[in-house]
Amino acid sequence: MIWHVSSAIGNDANDGRSPQTAFKTLARATDAAKAGDTVLIAPGAYDQDLAARVSAVRAADIVIAVAGSE
Repeated sequence: MIWHVSSAIGNDANDGRSPQTAFKTLARATDAAKAGDTVLIAPGAYDQDLAARVSAVRAADIVIAVAGSE
């Protein structure tokens, strides 16, 4: 499963399954993601502990990528 996050247009009440229905926070996406999933983060402004969150998510075998960097 691919989960989408966008601080600009996202909403944590969304389903996170497309760029148009992205979550607003990485925390919400990681709650939904399971091992083997991918979380695509759109460029934007995120909280200061983003690096720590990304590290923890990768340790859970979830892929994190910046949208548009593929």
